[in-house]
Amino acid sequence: MHTIRYYILLFILAFSSVSCRKYVEIEPQGKIIPRTVNDYQLLLNNSEVFNSSFGTVDYPTDDIAFLNDNFINSLREESLQIYKWGELFYQANQDDPEWNLFYKQVYNANVAIEGLPLVKGGDENLKQQLLAEARVHRAYAYLCLVNLYAKTYQATSATTDAGVPLLTEPGYTQNLKRASVAAVYELILSDLNTAVPALPRLPASKTAPSKTAAHALLARANLYMGKYQQALDNANLALGIQSGLFNLNPYVGMGAGSGLPDGFFMPTSQNNPEVILMKASSDGGGSFPLSQELMTLLGTKDLRAYFFTYFVGAGGDPIGIFRYPGTYHTYFAPFETVPGSTQMGPTVPEMMLIKAECLARTQRGQEGLLVVNELRKTRFKPADYSALTAANDQAALIQILAERRRELFCKGFRLFDLKRLNTDPAFAKNIVHPLKIEQLTLAPQSNRYVYPIPVKVINTNPEIVQNPR
Repeated sequence: MHTIRYYILLFILAFSSVSCRKYVEIEPQGKIIPRTVNDYQLLLNNSEVFNSSFGTVDYPTDDIAFLNDNFINSLREESLQIYKWGELFYQANQDDPEWNLFYKQVYNANVAIEGLPLVKGGDENLKQQLLAEARVHRAYAYLCLVNLYAKTYQATSATTDAGVPLLTEPGYTQNLKRASVAAVYELILSDLNTAVPALPRLPASKTAPSKTAAHALLARANLYMGKYQQALDNANLALGIQSGLFNLNPYVGMGAGSGLPDGFFMPTSQNNPEVILMKASSDGGGSFPLSQELMTLLGTKDLRAYFFTYFVGAGGDPIGIFRYPGTYHTYFAPFETVPGSTQMGPTVPEMMLIKAECLARTQRGQEGLLVVNELRKTRFKPADYSALTAANDQAALIQILAERRRELFCKGFRLFDLKRLNTDPAFAKNIVHPLKIEQLTLAPQSNRYVYPIPVKVINTNPEIVQNPR
């Protein structure tokens, strides 16, 4: 047998479920063998595995600025290294939680994709739906992995740029050499397109994939690839099924007399009409000091700033968790999946923003602004709302991208947006991160935009080549 293959495949061991059958059977070698369609359904319903997402991806961006020494001193060293775009984020004896999480999702999805067709009996329609759900979860995991640990997709170099190991079965002896960025995206698109026919239009629970979710992720993937018409088509398909918006206005003043901010009273993802597929941040809650650039972009009348950032007033901090102004805290996260975890899965606003951007990029900027303005009406008090306008398609695109940043801040999008926008001189920018007496700068298209492969992974699997730093 080949050398036991790292932690990509070590996650196999824990599959808790909400049923009376707490664990599915595990072969002595550690390979999970569910026996029935119901076993596979329990496997795919494990929200602790499949409904988690990024935990650190906002730290390297221009949305964050560490201005407070006490905050800096309280950070874990790994978080500080990510903020500093360090040589390495994790030491040789440390796990990378995000690498582990997404490959755990890949492994579990592969178990279902390989095993379900072999199950005798059971509801055939359910079997096909579960296969489709597994493909959506696998596609989501690979979309996260390739955007964290590889360069942004560029048509001119995607076939030669190193992506991530592409595992498509739950075995121990697969090739762990990094597939190209193009190959990873090919699997993502294939999984999502294959999944669509067998999925319900809307899910019974927002933790489960649906046609809407598959189209939403196709829209996201195609946007990252620069395939704007395909992204637009899929955003429209998703919005054709689910298009409800959540108006922030009724929640202004909701916390009056309670001693709690109004944001505490907003609905969770299951009850929010905007959420398409629940994916919770895996950091378990925390606060992010926001950059002055982002706070200026939000302004003082935007209800997203009112609800989802916190300014310490003259009376201090009533709930005792902030020490400086301009803080985003996950307890104020819009559309939280569970308290303290930000919703990072696809949403109706994301689809509207993809639609708007793709319209502007295909010479229909005015149509794009109409889409964005419909969203903005739910983000301002009526007296404070003003429609965005632009003289031409390029000006409309600039407005739409600014709105995308306002709507999606601290939701795991900004790093990937910076990577793709930096390939266009019109949008390339330096990022400056203050750190005590230092001013750290990241240049456009720097190698440091790409996360390093965990040293622990490479030491166990030397065929995996490290990213240049």
